[in-house]
Amino acid sequence: MTAPEITGDGEPETGTPAPEPPASDRKLTVPNLITMARLSLVPFFAWAFASGERDVLAVTLLVVIGSTDWVDGFVARKTGQVSELGKLLDPVADRVAIIVVLALCAFRGTVFWPLAAAILLRDVLVAVTFAVLESKGVPRIPVSWMGKGATAAIYIGLGLALISLVAGPSTEEKVHLASTAFLTVGAGAYWLAAFGYAGSIRSALKPKVNP
Repeated sequence: MTAPEITGDGEPETGTPAPEPPASDRKLTVPNLITMARLSLVPFFAWAFASGERDVLAVTLLVVIGSTDWVDGFVARKTGQVSELGKLLDPVADRVAIIVVLALCAFRGTVFWPLAAAILLRDVLVAVTFAVLESKGVPRIPVSWMGKGATAAIYIGLGLALISLVAGPSTEEKVHLASTAFLTVGAGAYWLAAFGYAGSIRSALKPKVNP
């Protein structure tokens, strides 16, 4: 029995993954530089948002971080620069960005704490599960569409949460409601993806039995 492969963010692929170039051991690649650039923007976002006086800058930085989520993977596949480091960096960048932005938004009251906790708890569980499976030698595969869709919905929801801070009084409430809707959908997709592959994880951790 072959253990199911696990995605870069700990998500098993729900369908047949698209073929991609074999991963190399290269560290300095264009996709990796893009990912590291996205990751390097997170502290600047935190500084701008935590100050409470640079919300427009914070919104701009979050839009750049979220809207470029697909760029590194696209460039890696198109240029044949898929690397083991890139497969690790891409989900790490997403997780770090989401955790930082969620925590700060919850602290400032733009995201409900229970909703933020539901998303953060799922990320923690996935990180722990991935670490266990990694120790068992289960290889990674590309992130599932469910996981990517959930991440996109969460980024949109967080962006709207920030925009609600700079929106006028007439639109602030509507933008905040839209933010909550996207975050709720993203959180639901997060957990659905996790429950969907629970059986595969159990199978991966079972000892192999020879016929």
